[in-house]
Amino acid sequence: MTIDSSMLSITAEDVRTLMRRHLSEEFDAVRRREIREQFAAEHIVPLRGMCPPEIFDAIRDEACRLIDRHGASHDLVFDITDNTPRTMTTVGQPVIKDEGPLIDAFYFSDDLLSMVGEVVGEPVHTCPYAGEHYVVSRLGKSGDTHGWHWDDYTYGIILVLEAPHYTEGGFVQAVPNTSWDKENPDVHGALLSSQVRSYALEPGDAYVVKTNTTMHRVYPIRGDGRRTIVNMTLASTDDLTRPMTHETNDALFGGVRDPRDAG
Repeated sequence: MTIDSSMLSITAEDVRTLMRRHLSEEFDAVRRREIREQFAAEHIVPLRGMCPPEIFDAIRDEACRLIDRHGASHDLVFDITDNTPRTMTTVGQPVIKDEGPLIDAFYFSDDLLSMVGEVVGEPVHTCPYAGEHYVVSRLGKSGDTHGWHWDDYTYGIILVLEAPHYTEGGFVQAVPNTSWDKENPDVHGALLSSQVRSYALEPGDAYVVKTNTTMHRVYPIRGDGRRTIVNMTLASTDDLTRPMTHETNDALFGGVRDPRDAG
């Protein structure tokens, strides 16, 4: 593992400890109830200031270093999501596992799992497919976008590390209560039949999405905006026994290095 000397003052154990304290202090019973109610209504909810400020810079720097060193650029469309675009730079789970101990500790935090489970109203689990544990992506130039799509697993939590002002794009849009037919995807039908909601996020925020039934995208970057995030997949209990495929994840993020990690 290659670890930059600038992050040695923050350890994986610090991440776990500070997450526990921060979530306890900043997300009290009233705030948690409001978040649960919004998620129940919209199937997506921002978690403002989710990342403890004591570790935010270290996690952001870790992610940015990884993407600067290892980022793979993509300009693709996917038939499986009705030819929506993916124009972005990405780093996949194997590299992050080797060189991103803080991101790894954030994802595997028991307090994170407990918090998300409380938000969505059921237990959640780390993803059984290692390739979808966590990935880093960046939209860094005008036109970059993560186009309309759904995900196989039920839940995702996205940590925002860099974000432009909403006038420069990069905000999230979501359409709840939709379905993904991989044989006949219909993005435009979903847009016509459902309400589109938009959410502007700031660095340090996170958001939880019911990703398997909420079509979502990131609005294209305009001008000089830049958006860097860690996308983390979480599974419902039902997901643990359902057959899954990972077409778009593997194309964008490289899947798993060792087939034994595929679950």
